[in-house]
Amino acid sequence: MKTKTIFLFVIISVLLMTELSAQNFLTDSYYQNYHKYKEEAIKSKRFTNADILPLIEKLKSNNLFEVTKLGESLLGKDIYQLKIGNGKTKILAWSQMHGDESTATMALFDLFNFLKADDDFNKLRELLFENLTIYFIPMLNPDGAEIFTRRNAGMVDLNRDAARLQFPESKILKKVRDELEPEFGFNLHDQSSYYTAGNNFKTATISFLAPAYNYEKEINEVRSNTMKVIVDLNNELSKIIPGHIGRYSDDFEPRAFGDNLVKWGTSSVLIESGGWKDDAEKQFIRKLNFISLLVAFESIAKGNYNSNNIDYYFAIPQNERLLYDVILRNALIEIHGKEFLMDVAINRNERINRNGEKTYYSSISELGDLSIFYGYEEYDLSNMKLEPGKIYKDDYYHELEKEDLTELLNDGFTDFLSDTLYVKEIDLRKTKVNLFTDKERKSTNEIRLFRNANFVVKKDDQVKYLFINGFLVNPKVDFTTVENGLLID
Repeated sequence: MKTKTIFLFVIISVLLMTELSAQNFLTDSYYQNYHKYKEEAIKSKRFTNADILPLIEKLKSNNLFEVTKLGESLLGKDIYQLKIGNGKTKILAWSQMHGDESTATMALFDLFNFLKADDDFNKLRELLFENLTIYFIPMLNPDGAEIFTRRNAGMVDLNRDAARLQFPESKILKKVRDELEPEFGFNLHDQSSYYTAGNNFKTATISFLAPAYNYEKEINEVRSNTMKVIVDLNNELSKIIPGHIGRYSDDFEPRAFGDNLVKWGTSSVLIESGGWKDDAEKQFIRKLNFISLLVAFESIAKGNYNSNNIDYYFAIPQNERLLYDVILRNALIEIHGKEFLMDVAINRNERINRNGEKTYYSSISELGDLSIFYGYEEYDLSNMKLEPGKIYKDDYYHELEKEDLTELLNDGFTDFLSDTLYVKEIDLRKTKVNLFTDKERKSTNEIRLFRNANFVVKKDDQVKYLFINGFLVNPKVDFTTVENGLLID
């Protein structure tokens, strides 16, 4: 009897271990091996349809992929679909519906490299190909991607065109969904980098959503399956970025594709790529997208998601907009002849200069008591005064000696006069100060909402720091931390 009990215990243990093994994901392996699959032809978040077409062309020669031209954008750019696998469960994933939300598009081309590789992940590939048929639409909005803007060439948000279907890009997505009737959809976006995962300082680096299909936010089987897949995504990504995962608002939007896909019968997983400190080009978040998609596909192929409890979906903290790029805390600021204790928030807005290069335009986003907010960078200016940066009009910037410039920076000057010809020839990213060409300029760097973020920080009436275009400068050392200066007309 004792032998039978021991034998039964061993059998049960083996079965339990087998079940647990089936629930285990390869997340750590994805993370460790990602560099092998990263598509090196895409190095930054700004790229166009012309950049990905050669990559798609190469995939046409691979027997694993079936490449189909779905149609053209409003301005005639080709939109493609890539199909892989022969399984019963259909999945549709699309990216860059918004032209300036490119993180997932980068990850898709990394994923294509993974899927066509021949290495230690072959068992997983066999599992995916046998159980799933996956359809990808990378870059649904190539016209918006061309100028890196949210909307399409008709200046319309395609994610608000799911009901009327007025534009070719929207019609393509709806037609594909209706023809395939996929069980799952992956709606891949970027969100503002100023969201936190709940009421704390941690950025919402990745956010998920199981969209509602009506105003009552009811949960049917289609929406429930979305939530269950997200539970696995949250569990696995939490191993990499604990505390940095948010839940996007599920307010019903009757014009949006994600909400309508659930209504039409497709479990639609929204993945939003947010912010991560020192990852302006979103290369780390690109990696997280790659891992997210593989975890999701693995969960669906194995059926793991079926056993998940949707209560864990609702336990994911909701997105809160509590972040700024920079917060200066406890500064003394003079207003109308009186000093006040204030915090100052600065946001660094990306721009493209005349040479097509990324620059920043920083401005004051908020003033006052900002104790409930957080900054990617924070500086405590207790017992220090914050004053407007001074404007130097006596000599042209390019005629100043290095010693003169250093002395002027230490005197609190942030803006310098230049002649028009010189401005046309120079690169403001290299000057790292602000230039203006009108010697009669009357405006100042006032510390007011939406003004340029050019300040002097003083302690005991001595210049301690500068902020030039929102970047901290120690004038006694150098000012290499400034990404770029501004041209102020």
